[in-house]
Amino acid sequence: MKRTSRRRVAVLAVPPVEELDLIGPLEVFATANRLIARDAYRVELATNARDRGIEGASGLPLRAHHHYSDLSARIDSLVVVCGVDARHTREPALLRWLARETGRVRRVGAVCVGAFLLAEAGLLDRRRATVHWKYAQELAARFPRVHVDPNPIWVRDGSIYTSAGFSAGIDLALAWVEEDFGAAAALKVARELVLFIRRPGGQDQFSATLAAQAAHTRAIHELQIWMMEHLDERLSMETLADRAAMSPRNFLRAFKRELGTTPSRYLQQLRVEAARRLLEQSEKGLAQIASASGFGCQDSMRRAFLAALGTTPGQFRRHFQRAR
Repeated sequence: MKRTSRRRVAVLAVPPVEELDLIGPLEVFATANRLIARDAYRVELATNARDRGIEGASGLPLRAHHHYSDLSARIDSLVVVCGVDARHTREPALLRWLARETGRVRRVGAVCVGAFLLAEAGLLDRRRATVHWKYAQELAARFPRVHVDPNPIWVRDGSIYTSAGFSAGIDLALAWVEEDFGAAAALKVARELVLFIRRPGGQDQFSATLAAQAAHTRAIHELQIWMMEHLDERLSMETLADRAAMSPRNFLRAFKRELGTTPSRYLQQLRVEAARRLLEQSEKGLAQIASASGFGCQDSMRRAFLAALGTTPGQFRRHFQRAR
């Protein structure tokens, strides 16, 4: 574990907030204090509300330690959290404070629509950023100088981090723990929180297995389940169309209408997800995993991982395998 001094993390909550966006990162830092070092992080909650009350979108009331203007000591890291309604905040003093502090702190992170506040303060101009997929188009339209990528779980551009919605704030906080104390420490925190996997920033917000629940046509839905059970076989367009009892042309049209992607791209997503699970949960070698998930060879699996996750299977296993 890296030896570092205690880090002061300020979490700015602009109400009303989505409770999980706020509580998730707080719990990561608190867990790091319990498991890594008692003084790993000093976390302080601040808000723009004068009475320091923080209204939760789901009805949970919270109270901040400080008004943001009273954060006098030097901050190492700043996390910005707000709710869907608060994304329209245009409070000049708050935005000036955000711009000033961003120039002073080591890193700034926004959870979900907190990216709107950073953009409003001009902090995302000419930067790559992400947000919950539902609000990506709005962010890009309102702030055309921001390079919005709606796909990743979280994005880093320089010292500024943005993330997708809800649980992605936990992924972002875990990434900071890894930066500060190493991958083993972050995995330890993730295990304590009973997280299935610690997701890298390049991972897509959309899951192919989750998409299996989205099909309206029974034939397509049943085919998706069948595909997941036969990934190690050669699944050509003709094979899939025949399984769905359609002509190849009608099958392609129906599949794209149902899931918004082609069968080949969907199949690639399924295979990447299957390989990820085997890397995470098994001791199988890379060649065995490539065969079991349908890639056929390690080179094909490696190319697919680089395209989908921005990392190789070997790197993924080293960084994200459960600690033994």
